[in-house]
Amino acid sequence: MGGVEISNGLAAIMGALVGGLASLASTWVSERTRHKRDLLQREISKRETTYSDFIQHASKLYVTSATHNLNDDDASLDSELEGAVSLYGIASRIRLFASDRVIKEAEAVLDRILIQFGAENLSVEQLREKKLNESDPLKAFSVSCRGELKEIHRVI
Repeated sequence: MGGVEISNGLAAIMGALVGGLASLASTWVSERTRHKRDLLQREISKRETTYSDFIQHASKLYVTSATHNLNDDDASLDSELEGAVSLYGIASRIRLFASDRVIKEAEAVLDRILIQFGAENLSVEQLREKKLNESDPLKAFSVSCRGELKEIHRVI
């Protein structure tokens, strides 16, 4: 009978050990999954904020570039050029983490604004006509950002 008692005791110890290890493994997997999900959520939030900042600054600067020329002698243009510096800073932040497609589209927006600053000034009416005849200068960038964010959401 002594062998049966040892066997039962050993089985009880092994059962407790296996149960404890299973609980530990389950907790570890759960915590790792939660941590990964939290990291991805922070990444999405960072990208959404940065992309929104870029869109906001670029929209304002695009209109300014259409109605002002770099050769204009206008005091308000100085503050807008500071806005251009800010936009380039945001674009550089985007280059740190964005996909190649988003970076390409952001650079296309920057190029378009720079070219427009060198072009002839447009009146409000000409700007309205241009809007009707041309595509949204930020559409490709926005669509690329949305696609990238959808990809990250799929991982979650």
